Amino acid sequence: MPFTAAPVRFVCFDADDTLWKNEEFYRQAEQRFARLLSAQMPPEQAIEKLFQTEMDNLSTFGYGAKSFTLSMMQTALELLPPSQVPGAMETLLSVGKELIHHPVELLPGVKQTLEKLAGKYHLSVVTKGDLLDQERKLKNSGLLPLFNHVEIVSDKNPAAYRALFVRLGAKPAEVLMVGNSLKSDIFPAVEAGAQAAYLPCACNWKHEESEEPANPPYIKISALPELLPVLL
Repeated sequence: MPFTAAPVRFVCFDADDTLWKNEEFYRQAEQRFARLLSAQMPPEQAIEKLFQTEMDNLSTFGYGAKSFTLSMMQTALELLPPSQVPGAMETLLSVGKELIHHPVELLPGVKQTLEKLAGKYHLSVVTKGDLLDQERKLKNSGLLPLFNHVEIVSDKNPAAYRALFVRLGAKPAEVLMVGNSLKSDIFPAVEAGAQAAYLPCACNWKHEESEEPANPPYIKISALPELLPVLL
């Protein structure tokens, strides 16, 4: 379906790496984790081991910083000699808390863009992850008053988007989903009948990587303010 702005009445935004920086802080935490295991294996191997643990734990712990912290601790527990485990657990717990409480850093032009769209469109945040963590980031971002609706889901798939449309009272084609992940934000929203705007991020989690299609059923922007000439 080619993009057309005319029917759009609802604009939904992903949060992490669409409204504010996120993934680069996880990569920094990964490097600290890898240094902790440097006597056991090279950094890239330690990070791959951590990723596999994260994938194994997704169905149990879901997404977000708490899940990531538990996966770091589990991986270290499995790979380190027993004498090093207590110190490692203390370090990784500290790394996880720092990640959770990292200050929110808005991406360029986000607040100004939302302010110009507010009142003209029904604006929503649609994000996945830990409920408390995402609520905290949204509150600390200063953006909450600009949104009409907030949706924090355990995962993003076509069924989740269809359920969202029902709660919004929106026809699918009236919804524009904006996000940085083709896998979570764009493809499932389009499959559910919505329109989409893809905002690539320089730093992506391996789990969220997808190839762009030759004839994309979405528009592509390099910064959020590029939505304004499309929608206004």
